[in-house]
Amino acid sequence: MIRAKLKATYENFLSLSLVQRLFILSAMFTGFCITAEYAIIRPVSNSVFIEAYGTAGFPYAWIAIVPLNWILVSLYNRFLPRLGCFNMFLVIVGSVMALNVIFGLFLQKIYALPFIFYCWKEVYILLMFQQLWSVIHSTIKLDQAKYLYGLFFAIGGIGGICGSLIPGFFAVKIGSESLLFLSLPVYALMIFIFYFVIKNSALIRGETDLAKGMVKEKTAMVHALDLIKKSSLLKLILFIVVAMQLIATLIDYQFNASLQIAVPDKDMRTEYFGRIMGIVNMASVCFQFVGAYLLVHLLGLKRSHIFVPLALSLSIGACLLFPVFGLFAFSYVAVKSFDFSLFGVIKEMLYVPMKVDEKFRAKAIIDVFAYRSSKAFGSLIIFFLQMFKELNLISILTWTMLLIFLAWIAIVSKMFKSYEAFEQPT
Repeated sequence: MIRAKLKATYENFLSLSLVQRLFILSAMFTGFCITAEYAIIRPVSNSVFIEAYGTAGFPYAWIAIVPLNWILVSLYNRFLPRLGCFNMFLVIVGSVMALNVIFGLFLQKIYALPFIFYCWKEVYILLMFQQLWSVIHSTIKLDQAKYLYGLFFAIGGIGGICGSLIPGFFAVKIGSESLLFLSLPVYALMIFIFYFVIKNSALIRGETDLAKGMVKEKTAMVHALDLIKKSSLLKLILFIVVAMQLIATLIDYQFNASLQIAVPDKDMRTEYFGRIMGIVNMASVCFQFVGAYLLVHLLGLKRSHIFVPLALSLSIGACLLFPVFGLFAFSYVAVKSFDFSLFGVIKEMLYVPMKVDEKFRAKAIIDVFAYRSSKAFGSLIIFFLQMFKELNLISILTWTMLLIFLAWIAIVSKMFKSYEAFEQPT
């Protein structure tokens, strides 16, 4: 069965036009560059942050991300129709490259910069993916998405593996902060590749099609929120995104608290985190190349959305029986690899039949603002539980995650009753 499915996928790809194939390949390599750059930056950001403020500083950063998130998403939604996809991409990439140089030069010299860098890193990566996936959704059809979306994520995962090798093996030799300069050639290459994404996309006839599908800039954010309010499907996506990110936030806190104790040296911690992210990306690639494809075709979209929280709850639940660093690291890898692969693929497929405004603006609210703002909610949970000093915080966080999983499964089961169209046989 697997061989037949892979052969069918290959034949479907060959049946596409040259323009469609060029779009798919350039979009894949754009995702490769985005994840490769992030795999370099993320270990540096986390390690430098812990060095400056300790694990206890993370909840404060996650709350601070909310206003920054809102400002950047508002600007994105306001100026996207005016600038167009490619020019907006250039603005964000240029900002990232310039700020990485500044952070690389002054992180050790200005006390507040590790905090600012961490918050900026958490938001800009989502804007990068938001732009790429909005163009993909506007070009790829649903029947193509069922066999292509896993490949898009898989190529991105390979980029993450390649990028993670740099901090994983060179952080101690050249220093954590110096790694930031290595993101510049990656993004320079990305600009060149993304040009071909736009050139071969469904938006190639100019940004007029994009502009016509959107309301005036002054009401962009209000309009995007109204789109979510009126759509049951968008509300479902919003909920599962928030649930997944709450889980990721709480396991992130558990893992980093254990890591701070287990690996106290900054540069060694950067290397360790880089290698952990390498494992995450390798697991993600396996899931993306094979797991996501089989999951959707064998279980269907609804059961796939139930499988993800069910499988992760087993991993998280094991931490109650064996609360040791190794198992927290395993649970961290499991949550992150599912988030970057299986969950990402089946979540993105829900956007395919939507209108232009929903794919660009409503999606920006959910996949950028709500995605990162969920960390603030997770921070409030941590702060609340810290008030009860007699409780074992790590154990209570595990129980909290299990409750979130139960709510996730119940709501997905209920809301998917309205979307039987997604359960058509393949």
